[in-house]
Parts: sequence; structure tokens; C-alpha cells
Amino acid sequence: MKTIEMAAQEQLMKFIVGKWISKPVYVAAELGIADMLAERPKSIEALAIESGTHADSLYRMMRALASVGIFHETTNRYFELTPMAEWLKRGAMRSIALMFNSDWSDRAWGFFMDSIKTGNIAFQEAYGMPLSDWLEENPQAAAVFNDANAIKAAHAQSVIIDAYDFSGIGTLTDVGGGLGTLMMKILAANPLMKGIVADTFPVIQEAKKLISMKGFEHRCQAVVCDFFQSIPSGSDAYLMSNILHDWPDERCRAILANCRYAMKKESRLLIIEMIVPPGNEPSVAKLLDLEMLVMTGGRERTEAEFKSLLESSGFKLSRILPAKENVFIIEGVIF
Repeated sequence: MKTIEMAAQEQLMKFIVGKWISKPVYVAAELGIADMLAERPKSIEALAIESGTHADSLYRMMRALASVGIFHETTNRYFELTPMAEWLKRGAMRSIALMFNSDWSDRAWGFFMDSIKTGNIAFQEAYGMPLSDWLEENPQAAAVFNDANAIKAAHAQSVIIDAYDFSGIGTLTDVGGGLGTLMMKILAANPLMKGIVADTFPVIQEAKKLISMKGFEHRCQAVVCDFFQSIPSGSDAYLMSNILHDWPDERCRAILANCRYAMKKESRLLIIEMIVPPGNEPSVAKLLDLEMLVMTGGRERTEAEFKSLLESSGFKLSRILPAKENVFIIEGVIF
């Protein structure tokens, strides 16, 4: 076999057996192994006792993860953290590893073929209800889901603040603002601004606690909002971070219509999303698009698709500001 053919074969094999890495990462995250190693290296026996696992089986898993740079085996079956393993700690990417590799996510992906054949939402085929309704009935999964989304937003926070000039905005409303982590970062960087975090009732109860704990309760309100019904009115700018990609176009138009109704004539709309690049250009947005297909029926969009979506909802796309880490700030104004 030619070298180039072998290289292609080996690369394809890595993709085929991707779960051989992702599933051990999930188990390590679920067990909290990275947090157990935060202070010092530990033997596999000590890790097994602390995690309540079978020592030899745990060793085989840790050896496999160490072979791809996640953890590092030192001597005598001792393991320590690596830069990647550091990100598996609580408060880093642990909840993201749990969310994307959970049993409930796997069950939805089991209907991926059905999505491809019919266009149906795989999650609804698996569970008989939308993801949002299912999360309301499963608070433990919802806690992981909300934490993962807060962490993903936190990773993009600094690049958003660096890329966009928020000065001149008196009040900013974050529609679907989650726990308020992004809003508090923006408020910290803009001391004259006031903020409103708008989200569903269970999310807002947790957001209020975090806002108070961080000392922003005098500058930031947390209000219950169903953005398909109405959105708090009168702010100078409205922010939606990774909201529209959860929904198909007709549902996005409903959200945007409510935004437009709430906005003043001079208000700005700020949409923070990935943008799908053209052609064969590699992009995580093209892969995340499949997650949206499976879980929510939403989609990642091209620049042209965003422009069309905004124009059909009474907005003009005024500019797109590229930031780092595949983040784009799409600014719209009322026609």
C-alpha cells in the first residue's frame, strides 16, 4: 500500500474509533479523576480507592488516556495531570465532557440516521419531547447542561469584550443569558452600564444567586423571560449568545420579532454565534451543526443565512466582527 494511502487509512481509523477516547474522557470526568490529582500525583491504587473503582480496569483506562496526552504516567503506576487533563477539572471543561458524552446524549445520537433520512429531531424521536422540556423533568442533567453552557460562554467572554465596543450602551439585555456569567464580565469592563439577564424561571433562580454572590445586584437584574412570548423592553442593546443556533428559522424569526418589538428605534441587536465558512474549509461550526440537528433541530448558519434571517425579521445586518476562537459578533439594527 502506498504511503499516502496508509496515511489516509490511519487518519480515517482515528475517526472511526473516536469513542475509544471520548468515552474514557467521559468516565474520567464523571469520576473526578483530574480533581483527585490536583494537588499531587497518585498511584492507581489510591485513585481506585478514592473513586470507588476496580484498580486494574482504571489503570487500563488511565494508560490509554495517557497515551494521547490526557494524564501522564510517571513511575510505578502513578499518574499526574497534563495541560489537557487540567481542563477536566470541575469548573473547567468537566461539565462539557459530561454533557456531550452522557448516556442521554448517546441515546439521542442513536437516532441520527433517522434525522438524516427524515429531517426529524433525533432527540425528540428518542424521548418524545423537546430537549428543553426533558431538561425541566431531569434537573440533574439540566444542572450539567447549564454549567457546560456557562463554561462555553466564559471561554468566549474575553474575546467578545475585546472585539466589541460596548461604550455608549446604557442598558444591555442578555436574552437567554443563562447564569449571567457573560453579562457580569461585560459589566465589569463597562462600569457605567446596567444589565438585564433574561431566561427561564429555573435558570433565573440560579442566576440571581450568582449575581448577588459576585456583587452585581445593584447593576444587574435577573428576570424571567420566555423569549417566544415577550422580551424586556427599552434597552439600548440586546444580546443573544448562542441562542439562535438552537432553533430552526421559523422559531428564530419568532424570537427576533419579539426582540424587535422590545427594542427602541436606535437599539442594537448583537448576535454571538459561529459562522459556517464556505466550501471545504475546516470548521468546528460544521461539526457543531450536527449536534444542533440531533438535539434541537437548530443549525449553525452561513453569513448569507444570517443576513436573510435578519432581513426577514425586520433587521438590517450592519456588520460582522470576527473575534478569536470561532466567535463572531453579528450586529443588526431595525430597518
